[in-house]
Amino acid sequence: MSFGPLSLLVPHFKSFDPPAANLRFTTHKESKIRRGIPQRGTTHKKSKIRREIPQRGTTRSEHSMKNASLLIIHQGALGDVVLTFPAIMALRQKFSRIDILCQSQLGNLAVKLGLIDKSYPLEAAYFATLFSEPVDEKIKNIMAGYSTILLFSFAADLKKSVSQITDSRCFLIPPRPPARVQIHVTESLFKNLFDCGLLETSDSNDKRFTCQGKFSPDTARPIDTSKILIHPGSGSIRKRWPLTNFLDLADRLENRGLQPTFVGGPAEPDLIEEIRNQDRQIHTFSELTDLVDWLESTSAYIGNDSGVSHLAAFLGIASVIIFGPSDPVRWKPLGPRVQIVHPELDCQSCFEIEPENCAQPECLANASTESVLSAFNQLYKANFGFK
Repeated sequence: MSFGPLSLLVPHFKSFDPPAANLRFTTHKESKIRRGIPQRGTTHKKSKIRREIPQRGTTRSEHSMKNASLLIIHQGALGDVVLTFPAIMALRQKFSRIDILCQSQLGNLAVKLGLIDKSYPLEAAYFATLFSEPVDEKIKNIMAGYSTILLFSFAADLKKSVSQITDSRCFLIPPRPPARVQIHVTESLFKNLFDCGLLETSDSNDKRFTCQGKFSPDTARPIDTSKILIHPGSGSIRKRWPLTNFLDLADRLENRGLQPTFVGGPAEPDLIEEIRNQDRQIHTFSELTDLVDWLESTSAYIGNDSGVSHLAAFLGIASVIIFGPSDPVRWKPLGPRVQIVHPELDCQSCFEIEPENCAQPECLANASTESVLSAFNQLYKANFGFK
């Protein structure tokens, strides 16, 4: 909402040399409005939004972009989406509203974290019609409400389909760089978004867009410093550190008076059964939003290269992440309290370039329980003192 014409206006006069300026007389009330002083009954923030006055240092076009709306379409899994979170935080500099169309669980997670205003389920039948004829009217109506649509996808056909049903600006950004390129996924996203003009910086290390800002653990938040979450699963069995090692690690932590707790997902029934057969409890979560509450109540986390590990790191949880055939240069979870365990080998990380692991994958075998425990000790001591 913007205010109508002001009541006391005087014709504009051009200033003399130097710089040109528009001069006019204003009432005290108008002066308050122009200076951005909120009127009675409104907060400073609401006052700015209601008047839609460009803030000092911004052009009219930048102001229009700030009040524009963005729809993100992402077809990836948990880890892929979490690595876009810093970019989404950066996009808030230009878009006042950001919604997402992705897997429903991931959308609910992003909304819970305050990163996204609204989510649409990727599983909905209307989304599938973007790849066929005719396109469902519902998806047409959804897309018509956004000034910009951003596709994190490799599917050029998807961009073509979207462009045919909406006049909105449409951008196609690859969700990760080519497999052999040694650049972190989030850094690649920032560079591509910057090149498209959607970001004002390509610096993915800007602390405004990391968990060191909004998602840094609050010291007032109740944390059980003895509680350690262990997630032995991963989206691919190829990236799993042997379960026997996790069980050994849990025994050692218990001997120090700590309370390791196993967590698993609904897609890991084999691990869940095996852990229970070892007379250990394992907590499962059908909703990622419930997992967030558990993560935020723990002091530390230990897991493989997985989506849950990316989430723990992003939330600012002290996290030890074990890498095997995947490349931490490209996939390291982002967070202020992350330790990576990855043996130095002569071979190249093969997860993205080979269909299966070696017959005897040294990248996992050489990550000893002692090395993981050493990384945990460093992280735990730095954050909570030694125990």
